[in-house]
Amino acid sequence: VRIGLPIALSQLLSSLLAFIDTIMVSSLGDIAVGAVGIAASFSFLNIMVNFGFVSGLAIFFSQYWGSKDFKNIHKVFIVTIISSMIITSIFFIFGFFFSETVISWFNNSGETVNAAILQDYGVRYIKIASFSYFTLAAGFVISMLMRSVEKVIFPQVVAFIMVAINTVLNYLLIHGLYGFPRLGIEGAALATVISSSIGALILISYMIFTKREVFKIKFGLIKEITSDYLKKLLKKALPVAINETIWGLGMSFYLIAFSYISVEAIPTVHISNQVMGFFWTINAGISSACAIMLGKKLGEGKIDVAKNWGIRFIKLTLVAGVVLGISLFLLSSKIPLMFSSLDVAIKENLRLILIVFSFYVPIKFVNAIHIIGTLRSGGDTMYAMLSEALPLWLIGVPLAFILSIYTTLPLYLIIAIVNIEEIIKFIITNYRFLTFKWLKNLTDE
Repeated sequence: VRIGLPIALSQLLSSLLAFIDTIMVSSLGDIAVGAVGIAASFSFLNIMVNFGFVSGLAIFFSQYWGSKDFKNIHKVFIVTIISSMIITSIFFIFGFFFSETVISWFNNSGETVNAAILQDYGVRYIKIASFSYFTLAAGFVISMLMRSVEKVIFPQVVAFIMVAINTVLNYLLIHGLYGFPRLGIEGAALATVISSSIGALILISYMIFTKREVFKIKFGLIKEITSDYLKKLLKKALPVAINETIWGLGMSFYLIAFSYISVEAIPTVHISNQVMGFFWTINAGISSACAIMLGKKLGEGKIDVAKNWGIRFIKLTLVAGVVLGISLFLLSSKIPLMFSSLDVAIKENLRLILIVFSFYVPIKFVNAIHIIGTLRSGGDTMYAMLSEALPLWLIGVPLAFILSIYTTLPLYLIIAIVNIEEIIKFIITNYRFLTFKWLKNLTDE
């Protein structure tokens, strides 16, 4: 609870930030929501690639924290922040300089007028929002370090401040209230840039002024980062990064596939993902706590304790998944009512999609606890990557394109069929967990 709850609350605040954005932008119409959805999908891909590298390297944060090896924590942090900035720079170049191309990837409905408006809105939003990629990445790396060394409250407080600032700025800038300029969709993007910049500044300031040795990063240690040391880190981090990149790409390709159905499919899927973000917060807390706690015990050499805790985490996750799945089912007809400005057809599709997701929640939760928590804590990242990638790209993505382009099935039914890949993933990951081959102390290597 001490580790997982603050992380869950922090994730809840991040989901709330995105959800507030969506609700406020929905007052500008369905197409505006679709434009933000496309931009969010591209930003999400950036976040997932960064998450892959950072969480992969955070395996060493947790295990070196278990052995109280601050010098190596600093060296891993240096590698992590440099890797994150390189990745972010690539996404910024595409988002700012090639924004028209990025939006066009998701704009396939063929509805001339609506598609043109969607393209215009999307380009205007992503050009501004791309500047937030750097501040979000820096904040994410620092937050991951703090959480890995069990300082979990402070990142949560910063996340709350970001949500509050973003909400207020959205309110003022979208509609031009109290003397502020009326910027519409660009106002929403600007609010994201400002709030994320303030959040990153607070975290960086803490790193500079704190007296805790673990956060006093000695950047001079970069001279001691040899090619062999990098190989050791990347051997574990690259599969996680590839895993998250492949998964993030898969989610983006799902949206591209669904965009062939209609322009309205984009905001529908985007909102359903935003809603699911709230339900994922519990899983994020449990999975992150699992990775940190098991990683620490493995770093201490307490293999049997880590095995025992892993089993307990699976049971806890399954119970949480069932409870939240039932909750989502019961709320599926109430949630669409929050978006009063949206078309009636979008609201009905949203309701049906949420019902579909409610049945998959327990399965998705258990899959996540293995890929983010148990397997990753012991460095079994290659298996986790393959169990994520193969069902997604061999079954899920091809089905999404085939059913969206060549059939007239409704969106909710296509999503129900596509998510069969989660069932296959469930079988694969649980099999690996029960072999207990993932229980490894990486600090001994």
